[in-house]
Amino acid sequence: MSSARAVKMQSKRSRAAVPVRRRSSSKADAGAIPKAGALSAEAEDTLNAIRAGQVDALVIKGGNTDQVYALRSFDEIQRTQTRLKTAGAARRRSEAQLKALAEERERLIQDLHDGCIQSVYAARLNLEACLPLVVADPEKATRMIAESTVALNLVIQELRSFINGHQLQIAGEDLRTRLQTTARAAGNYGLDIKVDIDEDAIAALTSAQAFHVLQIVREGISNAARHAGASTGRISLRHRRGSLHLEIVDDGSGFVAGKVNKLGLGLHHIQARARKLGGSAKVQSSPTRGTRITVTFGKA
Repeated sequence: MSSARAVKMQSKRSRAAVPVRRRSSSKADAGAIPKAGALSAEAEDTLNAIRAGQVDALVIKGGNTDQVYALRSFDEIQRTQTRLKTAGAARRRSEAQLKALAEERERLIQDLHDGCIQSVYAARLNLEACLPLVVADPEKATRMIAESTVALNLVIQELRSFINGHQLQIAGEDLRTRLQTTARAAGNYGLDIKVDIDEDAIAALTSAQAFHVLQIVREGISNAARHAGASTGRISLRHRRGSLHLEIVDDGSGFVAGKVNKLGLGLHHIQARARKLGGSAKVQSSPTRGTRITVTFGKA
C-alpha cells in the first residue's frame, strides 16, 4: 500500500506535475523525502527548490521508488489566478452582451408583432371591406381607403424607427388620436369600439408608457376581431389613486383562461408590456362571456 504526505504545501492545486524517482536503495528511510545525493541532479534541484519554499510538492512513497511531484511555483499560481480573473471578467461581459442582445431581439419581436403587423392587418381588412362599397357607397369607400393610407404611413414611420434603433415617440394627445384611429379601423369590419380616455391619465404618461399602452390596445382589439368575433368593445384609460388603469373589453366568444397559450404571442406580449410599465396585466375570460384585459401601473 503506498502512502502520501505533503511537503511545504502552500496550495492545493496540482498542475504540471513532475515525477522524480529515487535511485533504488534498501537502506532508504521509507518515511522521508529522498536525501540529496541519492537522486539525479534534476531531482536534487527540485528538492532544493521545495526546501527553499519556491515550489509546492507532494511525495508519494511506494516500494523502492519515491514519487516527488513538484507543483506550480508561486509565480505561476499568481499568473494563473490573474488569467482566470481576466477570463472570468471577459465571460461576464460576454454574458451581459448576450443578455442585452436577447432582450433587444425580444423587444423587436414584440414591437413588430404588436405594432406593424397589427396595423398592416387592420389596413388589409379596411381595404377588403371597402371593395363592395366602391359602387354602393363611394364616399365611405374613399374614407376607408384614406384611413388605410394613414395606417400604412404609420407603419412606415414605425419601421424607420426600428431601422434607426429608436422607439416610436408618442405624445399624450397623439396617443388619443392613435387609439381613436384603431377604434375606427375596427368599426370598418364590424367591431364597434368606444374610447374613454381620462385627461389626467393622458397627462401622466411618458412617451415610452404611451407607446406600450398603444401596443397593448392594438393587440387587445386585434384579438377581439380576429379570434373572438366580437361586435362591441370598449377602451378605457383612467387615473385613480395615483395609479393608471387600462381596460380593453369585448363581447366576443371568449376562451378558457387556463388555455391562454393556445392564442399565441399576443396575450404573452400584453403581460410583458405590463411588466415594462412596472405594473401587471389581468386577463378575465370565459366561453361566450367575452374578454376583459386590465392593466394597472404607476406613473413614471
